[in-house]
Formats: sequence, C-alpha cells, structure tokens
Amino acid sequence: MTELSVKTMHKRDLGCSGLYRISKVLIAPASLEIKLANVINTLPAILPMRRGAIVGVSAEGQLEITATSGIEHTSSGVRYMPAKAAIERIVTKGAPLVVPDTYKSELFQAEIETFSSGTGQVTFIGVPMKVNQETLGTLWIDRAKDGSTRTQYEEEVRFLSMVGNLVAGAIRLDRDHSRDGQQVVGEEADRKNSSGGKELPEPVRQRPARIDWIVGESPALRQVIESIEVVARTNSTVLLRGESGTGKEFFARAIHELSPRRKKSFVKLNCAALSAGVLESELFGHEKGAFTGAISQRAGRFELADGGTLLLDEIGEISPAFQAKLLRVLQEGELERVGGTKTLKVDVRLICATNKDLETAVASGEFRADLYYRINVVPIILPPLRERNGDIPRLARVFLDRFNRENDCDLAFAPPALDLMSKCDFPGNVRELENCVRRTATLARSRTIVPADFACQNDQCFSSTLWKSAGRPVGGHASSRLAMDKSLSVGPPVSLGYPNDPGALVVAPHLTDRELLISAMEKAGWVQAKAARLLGLTPRQVGYALRRHHIQVKKI
Repeated sequence: MTELSVKTMHKRDLGCSGLYRISKVLIAPASLEIKLANVINTLPAILPMRRGAIVGVSAEGQLEITATSGIEHTSSGVRYMPAKAAIERIVTKGAPLVVPDTYKSELFQAEIETFSSGTGQVTFIGVPMKVNQETLGTLWIDRAKDGSTRTQYEEEVRFLSMVGNLVAGAIRLDRDHSRDGQQVVGEEADRKNSSGGKELPEPVRQRPARIDWIVGESPALRQVIESIEVVARTNSTVLLRGESGTGKEFFARAIHELSPRRKKSFVKLNCAALSAGVLESELFGHEKGAFTGAISQRAGRFELADGGTLLLDEIGEISPAFQAKLLRVLQEGELERVGGTKTLKVDVRLICATNKDLETAVASGEFRADLYYRINVVPIILPPLRERNGDIPRLARVFLDRFNRENDCDLAFAPPALDLMSKCDFPGNVRELENCVRRTATLARSRTIVPADFACQNDQCFSSTLWKSAGRPVGGHASSRLAMDKSLSVGPPVSLGYPNDPGALVVAPHLTDRELLISAMEKAGWVQAKAARLLGLTPRQVGYALRRHHIQVKKI
C-alpha cells in the first residue's frame, strides 16, 4: 500500500478518533517510557510517516531522545538524533516547523544523505510539546514527499500539536510524581538514620484526610486516586469520564481539595438540567434588565469560582450554539455578562464530567471538535462499581451507617447479605448501591439485614442470586427458572401456588421460560399481580420478564 493511500485511509483519524487512541495509550497503567514508545508507534496507523521521534528537554536543557519509530541504532548501539538543528529551532521558538522538502532546507544540509536515505525528497513536520506555556520537548515525523497541500499540512500540524501537548502533560505528571518519590526516599533515609541504622516498619501510606469521603481500597480506585493527587497540583483542565453513578462530583471535589486552590470556592453546575439561555445566564451572569425577570445584577458561576474550581457536569449535553460561547471563555479566560458590555477576566480551574461518548458526538457533529480538544487535556476514567473488587461491602456499610444516623436506628448487615450484594453488577453503580441499601434498611424486618430482606427490592441485579441466597428452592421452582433464565432438567410436573389450591399452576419441566411465563399469565387472566403469586415472584419481576421475552400483555 502506498503512503498516499494510507494518508487517504487515515485522514479521518486526524481528530477525535486519533486523539482518543493516543489518550488511551497515555492513561494506560505503564511506565512513562512504555507510554511514549506506544504513542510514537501508534502514529503510523493514524497518519502517513516514515520515521518519528519524541525528544524531551532535560532539567539541564539538553535534548534527549525519549521514543522513536523507524530510527535505527548506530553500530555502537547508540541512537543518533536526526534533524537536531530543526529540533533546536522548534524548542527555541516554541512553534511548529514544516519543511516540505528537506533537501532544499539549510537545517538539514549537514545530514542530507542520512535524512533522505535514498528515498528522494522528504517532508519534515515537527511541533513543540507544551504544558502551561512551557516547552518540554518536540514531537516530529518525516515521510517521502507526497504533494500534500497547505491545508493538509495545517491539519497534521494541528493534530500533532494536540498529541504533543498530551505527551507533555504526561511527562510533567511523571516528573512531579518522581519528585514525590524522591521526597519519600529522603524521608525513609531520615527515619533510618534517626533509628541508628535499624530498619523500622514502613508506615502505611494513608489517603489524604481531605478526601476521606471517597470509600474503597480496590486497585482500580487506588489508581484513580493516585492520578488525581498528581493532577491536582496543576491547573490543567480535567475531563472525568465514566458511567452514570460512578461519583464524578466526589472526585472533582477531591481534585479541588488537594489543589492549591482549595481555599477558594468549588462551584458546580449540571449542564443537562438547563436550557441554553438559562445556562448562559447561570455560567456568565447577567445585568439588571437583560431579560424579563432580571431585576438585579447577578454574578455567574465563572465569577463565583474565580481563583477556585468550576465543575461542569454533563458537559456533553450542552447545545452546539452554547458550545461556541463556552469555547471563547475557556480560550481567552474572559467573559461578558448577559446584557452587559464589560469584559471580565476570570481565573478558573475547569473540571468537566460526562458519561457520553464524546468522540462519537464529535464525529456526528453534536459536539464541537475544538471544544473537545480544549477540555480533554487530562482525561481520567472512573471505574464502574463492578470493577472495584471488594469495595461494595465497604460502601454498603458506610451507607447503612449514614441511614442509622439519619433515622436513629441500629441496623447491621449479616455477612451473607454483604456477600449477596457483592455478586451484583449494580449497573447504576454507587448511586444504585446507596438506593438499594436505603430501601433494604427501610423495609428490614429485624435489626440484622439478611439476604431474604432483599426480596422486597425487586432489583433486576439480584435476580441471578437472590433465590439461592434466600434459601428458596432452585431445582424445580418456576421463580428460580425465570430469575436465572435457565431451563429445568426433565422431571415430574411441578405445582406452583398455595397448597391444595385448585387454581395452582401445574408446569411441565420441559417448558421454556417464555412458555412458562405465558402459561402463568393465561392462568391469571393476564393480571401480572396474580401471575406473580403463582410463580412466587413479585409483580415487578414478572413485568421485567415480560419485557425481556417480548411478551405483549393481553387486555381481557
């Protein structure tokens, strides 16, 4: 396949799709060296290139090759640095550099034979890697000249600049983390010296007290907390991503409390709950008389968060028209109140949160690409509850303790009840778990909550384990069959219902779940409550089973 055809095939990746692939590489649990190597090796699948490199700037100001693609070692095993003069210019000026034909550029005359390498004319594209206006290195690629237009070069420079900035952010976070590690080593040495050279027990690394509201000790959660501890020290924009109910607001507050801005305001706003007009007024404020009902001047959330942190929850739900207005504020740090003409400067650390697939939204035109690039500086993916091994019992106890304090109760979980909850996926995550605990505590029949107490919950997530844990029969009971969605082994007919009840449902074991459900509904005159009593289920579970099997309820 020619480079030109590769360019055509991957042109669409010079945007959200390509950036998403790079972001996944950078947030993966690996060392910085591996991450950067994976970044440079991912680029050939996104845009046409022959060679490329990530070149960092050390603390002493020296250029250091960090990761390469297509660059061979010398005979002594040392990697030489191609395009050194061009790299130095990029770092010095802090601006991108495009050389359509290196053969005609004075920057490459000293290594023209090595650079062209018998391939004819070569194009060079290099960009600075920046974070907070500081240049931490250079990202460059080259390829055989293919007649690219000025517009195509601009698209590639724009894409590579965003990749370079993401890489710079990863480098900065790694350096900050390394400094913390050196400090810990120094403290360990001091401890050892103070003990006369004897080994002392290593202190347990405690979570900062300021974020004690985040409960859990699972590896997935610890990894997120370690990330926010590092990110919090900077002013970089953070994008919290994850399923609904994973606690984005709590993690946003944690970032604020661990940051130098913690003495200032933490302001939050749910963008999905407001129309575009109301959202503009809420964020930017308004002047007196700006619209009907504006009886006085009002400061917006950006002003209220000046010097502090602003959380924009559900950022993916704002309208395209308002996205353009928000982008200007994020780029310039300036705004005007609705109905006003005075420009106000604001200093706000922005945290955005969403459970929406922004990459798909950008591709479909629902979300502006430039706004996506602006907010997706440091993406942090919050793990769903099903991936937080061991955290469900801890959270359940916390929620039950809170319920006890609010209602002056003294309830407790029996170990089997905690085991039952640990087997549930909780698609609604922490929010669903809290609701489940509160419902169970409200309807509990004794001070100790047991598995049977969950029978009143009707939660779909308990259906696969409830009957076994509650001590209900599984082998021939229709309720267990519908709950577990499995067929019974062949055996004698099973009678369901009250003992000696002439209306009891007699079921042949060879019936499928769908047939069993239809039989019960017909026997009950298509009344779900009666069918539920016949099956030993709740009406809600019967309703869920009807929807799952696509059974239309008949009206009699």
